[in-house]
Amino acid sequence: ALSQILVVVTNAVNDGSRNTEWFLSYYDIFVRNAFGNYRDILREMIYSPLMAENLSFLQSRSSAYIWERYKIKTQADENFAREIMQLFTMGINKLNMDGTLA
Repeated sequence: ALSQILVVVTNAVNDGSRNTEWFLSYYDIFVRNAFGNYRDILREMIYSPLMAENLSFLQSRSSAYIWERYKIKTQADENFAREIMQLFTMGINKLNMDGTLA
């Protein structure tokens, strides 16, 4: 059931290259943590190369690196943190304790 909630883009899996192995490794996270807690699953999931490809932090560079290397000031890429929070933890809607929309 968790693999249906914590999904990845099918194009990242079905391209016929190394990503099939990445998907199997990603799926193993759920097998290893089937009786664990959600925090451990989320921690392993966000370090997965497959999730890196899905959530834009693959080949992403820090602001400090860009400054030291190119002397250009940039803003941090906050997309990854926002996506993790919206998609896999808090969601985008505020809910009441009974699960109805607030």
